[in-house]
Amino acid sequence: MLRSLVCINLTTVSSNCFFWFFSLLITSNISEALAQASDPRDVPRVYKYETPEVWRESVVDLPVLAAKSSFNAYQTRSQTGFKFYVDVSSIKFGRDGVVRMSLLAVSPKGSENITYEGFRCETGEYKLYASRWAFDAAWVPAKRAKWKTINSKTPNSYRSDLLEHYICYGALNVLDEKDLKMLLKKGKMNKPGGLRGREFSN
Repeated sequence: MLRSLVCINLTTVSSNCFFWFFSLLITSNISEALAQASDPRDVPRVYKYETPEVWRESVVDLPVLAAKSSFNAYQTRSQTGFKFYVDVSSIKFGRDGVVRMSLLAVSPKGSENITYEGFRCETGEYKLYASRWAFDAAWVPAKRAKWKTINSKTPNSYRSDLLEHYICYGALNVLDEKDLKMLLKKGKMNKPGGLRGREFSN
């Protein structure tokens, strides 16, 4: 301390003072580097001002509708008497993690409802993008389309069956695209831990 005061009080800085300050700076930098190198955690630091990545949905283009003969029936637990079909060729795996496809629901009286929908395994949600009431009609985009939680306890459970027993493999994972298409072509879900064919309605 005495030496530093002497150096500061001098009108002209001597060479000895210069080397003393320079040595002090180098020693401080080396000490900091050694402290970082000996940090046993060896993990990247997370700062409070870093915000988590926000999920963004990709731009969605409505598909060209395939012929009715291209739709495959798939089994569900629905108790409404409806029959459900999917256009396997329309299945798209988006970069945003959404699986989108064209679906067909046929009522017991034969009326048809065609929809284009997206499913997210990560959140257990679906989104209705557009619908049409006949194969020769045009897509009608859904107004104020938004993501909705899928309820598996409703009598018309075809969406929850698609999500839980076809599209998703486990809680957060999406089934491989090739395997999903093959699975929906067969129309039966029979994976370990899932529902068996006898528990579904056609």
